[in-house]
Amino acid sequence: MPDLNSNIDVDKVVKHWIDTSLEDYNTMHSLFISKSYSWALFIGHISLEKLLKAYYVKKHRTHAPFTHNLYRLLS
Repeated sequence: MPDLNSNIDVDKVVKHWIDTSLEDYNTMHSLFISKSYSWALFIGHISLEKLLKAYYVKKHRTHAPFTHNLYRLLS
């Protein structure tokens, strides 16, 4: 089985998480303005999750865990 963390381009992975988080944030904002609060909250969670994954990758220099659990990403 190949090692998914060998030769990871940390800057590229962090940029991916931040860029897609910003796209999700803009979508969340549009949904909030249109009063689609449940969907705005859902997309907001995804946006925050991606920022936490960017931080995780930057700090640990390895891919973030496959989880949607914000608490796990923070710890």
